[in-house]
Amino acid sequence: MSIRTPSANNDGGGSAIKRMFHKCNEFRSTPAAVLIVSTMAVFSDTVVYGLIVPFLPDILQNKLGMSSSANGILFGTFGLGVLIGAPISAYISDRWNMRKWPMVIGLVGLGATSVLFALADAFWELVVARLAQGISSGITWAVGLAMIADVYSGEGIGKAMGVAFSGFTIGYLGGPVLGGVIYGAGGNHAIAIFVGAIAVVDLVFRLLLVEPKNMQAVQSSRASELADLDPTQAEKQIQSTTSAEVSSTPIEEVSLPITADNEIGDMNSGVQTHITCLPAARTIEGATDANPAPLERRTTMWDLLKEWPILACCLATITVTGASGSFEPTLPIHMDEEYGSSPAIIGVVFIALVVPSMITGILVGRFTDDERVLNYLAPYGRFAFMIIGSVLAAIAVACVGATRNIAGLVVNLAVVGFLCGTAAVPIMSTMGVHVYRMGGDAYAKVYALFNIAYSIGVIVIPTVLPPVMNAVGFAATMGVVSALLVFGAIVLTIKPTRMLRKYGRSAFVGDNARTFL
Repeated sequence: MSIRTPSANNDGGGSAIKRMFHKCNEFRSTPAAVLIVSTMAVFSDTVVYGLIVPFLPDILQNKLGMSSSANGILFGTFGLGVLIGAPISAYISDRWNMRKWPMVIGLVGLGATSVLFALADAFWELVVARLAQGISSGITWAVGLAMIADVYSGEGIGKAMGVAFSGFTIGYLGGPVLGGVIYGAGGNHAIAIFVGAIAVVDLVFRLLLVEPKNMQAVQSSRASELADLDPTQAEKQIQSTTSAEVSSTPIEEVSLPITADNEIGDMNSGVQTHITCLPAARTIEGATDANPAPLERRTTMWDLLKEWPILACCLATITVTGASGSFEPTLPIHMDEEYGSSPAIIGVVFIALVVPSMITGILVGRFTDDERVLNYLAPYGRFAFMIIGSVLAAIAVACVGATRNIAGLVVNLAVVGFLCGTAAVPIMSTMGVHVYRMGGDAYAKVYALFNIAYSIGVIVIPTVLPPVMNAVGFAATMGVVSALLVFGAIVLTIKPTRMLRKYGRSAFVGDNARTFL
């Protein structure tokens, strides 16, 4: 008969704790951990942007006696800050392959400036604090999305960006909900405490994250294997790789033959006809040890903007996120004047935008990774989601303007949230996949472009719409937003429609199909 001693029990408990600690320590360097931390950063950025929506009329119009145009100025100032912070942090992050410290600096700045904004007493103080908020947000957002693209590629990037978009949606549209409730309960000081708390929590998680150290060796081995394969075998090999096999530290280049007509990489499956795993600085082909060639320059933002899919995604970002953001400076004023709604009620109404968009992020993210779905939509591919979502969202936005009661407003806002999410989710994954196909050395830069496009929408639309609403009313203002969405959808159809007319749909179906968007 065996007898369990207390020491044996203690040893068993200690082993279990050690195993748990070991698993937690291993998890810190996994792609899933990177996705969680980056999604939290995106949430923090966007919740700070939308948090002020429901109580801004109370501060600016009731306490400071300012016109409604001041509301748009504060939203535009935040966008200007993002416009400053995103490209600078992206250059530093990509140039020195550094993700951790730019994000840490951004999170510290976000928490500090948000507390200053909540405690400001004069309009100029609000403007300065809001500008600093935007700069900090631009830093963390660009680097956070780049971290996701570093470790997810091919099939996995759509799902990963769908999760990140859910964080974006919860913060962007859930911020007004939280702002109304928190401000109603404790005023400015409660807002300051809340923002400081989420910044600290996000910062702790970022400091605990251990970025994978062995990715460079994995990718180097992969490049060596691909160099020994013919193009067909190499493409199959790429398709079978895991979604987390791309590092933030690019390595050597392997090029395979392509045809002159093959202008656009295979974005729907992550397959590259031109396979490039770039080093920190690329060398020109043909260089020898005796006669070394000068180092080839890195991919710049201008190089990215020359790529039509990237440029089109930037336009879609302006129109779609601009349409979503159009409610923040206009809807609180409309509800206050039309229905006499309190900040808490205004915040609750914004829930109608939040929940459908959150569901869309996960659902559409899966479809944008499904090769069968994308082949069916060829040559439009992921752009089909952006086009269809934009057109239908335009109709729903017009219906919001025609609504005459709060119940109808809630229903129409829910439809808008779902459709704008459908149009917005593929944008981030499309940009990431295209950079992966280009070589993967500019993830922070491409998401800085995303942030810049977002900032343009945030600067222009919220600044312009309040005066427009004063002149023509809420319904006509929603008509302007609908026209903006339709314009974006028309531009997105140009390139794939030209491809369809030139080659016919049969050219994009089958084993030897042309690549498409």
